[in-house]
Amino acid sequence: MMTQSSTANEIQGTLLAVDTSTSHMSVALMRDGILQGELNSNAEKNHSIHLLPHIRQLLSASDIQPQQLNAFAVGVGPGSYTGVRIGVTVAKTFAWTHGMALIAVSSLSAMALGGLEAYYLRQGNPDPVSGQEEGGGRTPSSTAAPELNRVGGTALDLVQKQSGTSWVIPMIEARRGQAFTGLYQVSGHRFSRVVPDGIRLMSSWADELLDRVQQAGESERPLRIVFAGETKLHGAVLASFFERWTGESAEVPHELRASHLAELGQRLWSEGHTENPHGLVPNYTQLTEAEVNLLAKSSGRA
Repeated sequence: MMTQSSTANEIQGTLLAVDTSTSHMSVALMRDGILQGELNSNAEKNHSIHLLPHIRQLLSASDIQPQQLNAFAVGVGPGSYTGVRIGVTVAKTFAWTHGMALIAVSSLSAMALGGLEAYYLRQGNPDPVSGQEEGGGRTPSSTAAPELNRVGGTALDLVQKQSGTSWVIPMIEARRGQAFTGLYQVSGHRFSRVVPDGIRLMSSWADELLDRVQQAGESERPLRIVFAGETKLHGAVLASFFERWTGESAEVPHELRASHLAELGQRLWSEGHTENPHGLVPNYTQLTEAEVNLLAKSSGRA
């Protein structure tokens, strides 16, 4: 289903969006603010093989040649070091070769937007404040995000029209009790980032979030807190958080989708936030495993 972007009247053109920061590879195409199509696949460690064929397939389905693209939005991480590098390299090559706008989008921001949209769609209620289930509390987890079944509008349209302040904590698995994460919110009908993306020990991060809530003023305190993304391995930490947080909350397992990245890329594009293909640096966040091993070896620990 094609959906109209809220920035469609500000930017006219064709935008390709790609994210390879997780095992879930996603490619989406937006033309004149309308989502034309999206391809998603789980191809862990094979992004380098499947990414270009997916791009060709998506462009062919819309009868668009690479040189007709006006912008390329790419997820710059954080996430898999190799995955992020593949996506960014392809984006920089396309942008430089065809002279198109290059837009860097936080992969976690796309995860946050998609997770919050999935949460609201799962409620079956456009305004969860007025339609909150009796007793409130944590919403049962689902194993997958729902399909895009909204009637008109986009994910940004849906989440930004909700009442009050919502916090969403996107999560991409980073092993050893850690996750690539940050804090995003919708407040004043605007989706934005509050705490920068980074790699964090989830137990400490959960405590920090609770402290932040307690210190927030009445007008800044969230009505709901949603953890979204690769939450599976952090059940104990999240359960402890939900026991201590008395407001509305949810855990929403969710796979990153390029359609959400395209929306955010479209907004950045309309605001003039583009990158130089030669200067774009991904957000790797942490050392690669090879670098960690090398440092350990040089210090005599391996």
